[in-house]
Amino acid sequence: MFSVRSPDLGGRRWIVLAALAVTAIVAVVLAVQDGGKLALALGDTDDATRLVLVRQLVNGGGWWDQHLMRFQPPVGVYMHWSRLLDGGIASLDMLFRLGLSAADAEIATRFLWPLLWIFPAVLAVMLIARRLGLGLVGNAAVVMAGVILASDIPLYIQFHPGRIDHHDVQMTLAFLALAGAIQRAPNVKGAILAGIATGLGLAVGLEGLVFDAVIGAGLALRFAADPREASAAKAYALSLTASTVLAFLVQTPPWRWSVPACDMLASNLTAAIAAAGVGLFVAVRLTTGRGLAWRLGALALAGAVAGAVYLGVYPRCRAGFFADVDPRIRPIWLNYVQEVRPIWVVAKRDMEQGVILISFWTWGVLAWLVLGLRRERWTDPAWLMSGVCLLLGVAFGASLIRASGYAEWFAIPIIAAAAADILSRLRYRSLFAVVLAAAVASPLTATGVAVAAADRIAPLLPTKGKPKTKPVAKKTAPAKRGAVKKTSSGDPCFATAPYRAINAAGPAALVLSEVDLGAFIIANTDHSALSGPYHRMGWGILKAHAILKAPADGTAPGSAYALARDAGVAYVLECPAHHKHGDRDDMGKLALQKQLDAGHPPAWLQATTPNGAALQFYRVIPPPAPPPRRP
Repeated sequence: MFSVRSPDLGGRRWIVLAALAVTAIVAVVLAVQDGGKLALALGDTDDATRLVLVRQLVNGGGWWDQHLMRFQPPVGVYMHWSRLLDGGIASLDMLFRLGLSAADAEIATRFLWPLLWIFPAVLAVMLIARRLGLGLVGNAAVVMAGVILASDIPLYIQFHPGRIDHHDVQMTLAFLALAGAIQRAPNVKGAILAGIATGLGLAVGLEGLVFDAVIGAGLALRFAADPREASAAKAYALSLTASTVLAFLVQTPPWRWSVPACDMLASNLTAAIAAAGVGLFVAVRLTTGRGLAWRLGALALAGAVAGAVYLGVYPRCRAGFFADVDPRIRPIWLNYVQEVRPIWVVAKRDMEQGVILISFWTWGVLAWLVLGLRRERWTDPAWLMSGVCLLLGVAFGASLIRASGYAEWFAIPIIAAAAADILSRLRYRSLFAVVLAAAVASPLTATGVAVAAADRIAPLLPTKGKPKTKPVAKKTAPAKRGAVKKTSSGDPCFATAPYRAINAAGPAALVLSEVDLGAFIIANTDHSALSGPYHRMGWGILKAHAILKAPADGTAPGSAYALARDAGVAYVLECPAHHKHGDRDDMGKLALQKQLDAGHPPAWLQATTPNGAALQFYRVIPPPAPPPRRP
């Protein structure tokens, strides 16, 4: 049995079947883990808000109606999320409604949508592994990647049932773009795949922009190094330009076609990508028969023009994605959002999580260096581009913890190819050797060893007292790799059931709450929320924070009561479980939020929920009517 040679899964048919097998295994495991929780939870804040947008479409809302007036009324907020994603989820929901009730169709949609993206993500990683390990032990890299992908369930944290957020789609499209870009020449089909995946990925969101830029630059440099890649470069340029412009026109209202922005595919980025695509196409046409200096110069000019267009249309984007964010909301909310914190801050709160992520990244980088021991790889676009994506993923994840998943996925095919390379050097070719090597090389093994070592070392380290923590619930990263993000099944403040009682407490009106609860208010009830966890809601976040920070007692101007009445607040929602969250740090003991956390609501609030309930819902008592005027 142990002498069976490693199967050759390099063919198109076999690699698709292998990806389907891995998808089936993972989908079954995730379904068993999370399928029964969907009725209890809407997921995290983004899942809840996405569901609100999808419901609008399903119930006949306009395609371009992305102005949510139930957030911070009467201003509302224009959501910068992709309408293409809303449309895809809504289409699946309407398909289920052909045979299910509306409620069951919604649960079925939330269950199936994230699972649908596992197959293309797995297939992309296997294609990358095949390209990196081609010719080594009969494509053993594909087998090893499959074993790792099928066993490393924590890898799929963004693909769990209920995750209708955009992260799984963006990640998958980035992997497909890399898989297409690194294929061997002739590379026209792969270049087209890379161009379309990049255009659609940017339409969904800008989270993978840095990887898309590397992939595009890699394809352009492949042409610079070898003019025979001209057809692939032109195919990429045309497919990238067409998919980006078409996606922009389809999902952007015509009245916003000229509006620039830094946090979405707006007019400035669309114009820049179109300039880059056209510039690349022209550069290839004009310099194919010329020398290397001409080709590099033309490509550099095309890139400079694209950058000048992007910043020239909207110079504020020099400051990054959050350039338009009101700076006043950073110290009271944005700085406490865990998923935008760097790894060293997260590691202070949870050393084990930090060790797991760092060990995973280190394992991937070491595997890439092992592949680089063969000199012929130094000029191989697949090794260079995958390595740059991995290193950028590590840097991106270290500075922004929510991006850690990119580095983990980019590392898998590199680790598989490195293990296959080692087997090839040792002349082991049996299936047993391949599977055993995959188990040893799996990041699960590396992270397990790292955590065990950290547990032994930690007690020996000097401590200076327990560090102060500032947790915030908004899209909180998992405490350990593989733990499901804190949703309503684990956080009583996000559970669906308590909101039903809130919805029955009185007529729909404006609710004041901490920032994270806003998404669940509009998703689970008919009420509106003064604030929500989105950077475009500066007005509502500032106003809500001012009310919650104001003195709870009294009705004088400047008190919480006076500010709440001025804002039109009819209800106040409190979740005692969040009493230690960082958005309370600048509040005094007499602040409304602190008094509510302590269970001491002021006299102008009337409780509508029983003591001890997970959510405390209060009605703002209107002021007494003035006495009638005497004749």
